[in-house]
Amino acid sequence: QEVWNKAQADTAALRNIYNQDPEAYTWKKSADAIVFFFIDPTAVKPVFDAVKKSPSAWRQVVSQYQDRVMADTARYEWSQIPNLGNQVPKAGMITTPAENKLDNSTTFAYIVRVYNQPTPRSFDEAKGMLINDYQVKLEKQWDAELRKKYPVVINQAVLTDILKK
Repeated sequence: QEVWNKAQADTAALRNIYNQDPEAYTWKKSADAIVFFFIDPTAVKPVFDAVKKSPSAWRQVVSQYQDRVMADTARYEWSQIPNLGNQVPKAGMITTPAENKLDNSTTFAYIVRVYNQPTPRSFDEAKGMLINDYQVKLEKQWDAELRKKYPVVINQAVLTDILKK
C-alpha cells in the first residue's frame, strides 16, 4: 500500500517525474509489431503460415486457435522482438518462431512499422516505466523512515557467539 498502490494512483507525481526528465523516457530503435505467443506447439506452423500468407487476416487466424495462441500488438524496442537477433527489422517481416525451453512456449513477431531512430515516449507510453521509477523512490523513502523509526541494533554478544559456531 505504501509503495505499489500509491505509485499507481498518484498520476500527478508520475507526470512530475516525467516532466523533470522526459529524455529518460525515450524509445530506442523500435517497431510496431504483432507478437504471437503459443502454448501449443502444434498451432505454431499453421498460424505462422497463415500470417505469412495474409498478415492483415491475423485476427481471424488467431480466433481459430483461441486457447492455443495469444497475440499482442504494441510498440517494442528491437531487443524485445522475439528471435530478431542482429537483424534489422523491416515492415512486413516475420521473425522465425523461437521456442522458450523454460515454459515450452513459442513466439514469433510480424513487424508492422519500423522506427530506426530513438524517439521520445509520450507520458502514456512511459507510464509503466514511470510507475516503476516512482515505486523505487517511494520504497527508498519508506525504508529510510522505517530505519529511523526502528533502528537496527546488533547484539554483539550473540553475533560473536554465532560467528564462533
